[in-house]
Amino acid sequence: MPSFSVIIARSTIALAVAAAASSANGGMDLTPAVSEYVAEGAKFQQLTFQYNKQQIEYEPPTGWKFDGGPKQLHLKPPQKNFAEATIEVSALDKPQPLDENAHKVLKEQILASLPVGSQFAKVEEEATNPVLLNGNESFEVTVSYQSIGEKFFKSALFVNLKDTQLKFRLTARKDDFQALHREFKSSILSWHWRDETEAPAQPGQAGSAATAP
Repeated sequence: MPSFSVIIARSTIALAVAAAASSANGGMDLTPAVSEYVAEGAKFQQLTFQYNKQQIEYEPPTGWKFDGGPKQLHLKPPQKNFAEATIEVSALDKPQPLDENAHKVLKEQILASLPVGSQFAKVEEEATNPVLLNGNESFEVTVSYQSIGEKFFKSALFVNLKDTQLKFRLTARKDDFQALHREFKSSILSWHWRDETEAPAQPGQAGSAATAP
């Protein structure tokens, strides 16, 4: 990861900010406001989302294209056919623990989300707390399947907040998946909550997400 001790420039490009609506309605809004900065000759981007009266900062993988709306951020890695990632939010009526029963439901959910006509679907890996997001537990499941004559892998990382479920999903061909998964998961570690009264975090500053010990 580049050193951020020298930041040559930083500019803010406002795509859309639904702060007023978010404050009024509550919940998380993934419509991004984008900050760009240059460090050691390379350009980086930082996205800001609204969550109730807080802001969330997130640095997508370098070079990945993105677009988003209130409930979903879509990310596309460069020069990788059939590869994509999404960050999605959905409301929770009440806090829901990520216990064994929840794990079973989430595994069924990701298997049910595979493309129509998929074959040989299989759960390849499960992980409890691969990332702790602002102290919240997580659960990740990775499945494999065959579609359009190719073997694919799909991962889904779930985080339950008190009123919102976050889903970090990645789909890619088998040969591309491992490297893209490392990039995507590394970007999740930049996910950072801050109060509106706090000073903005410096780009690249360690945030509230952390890998579990």
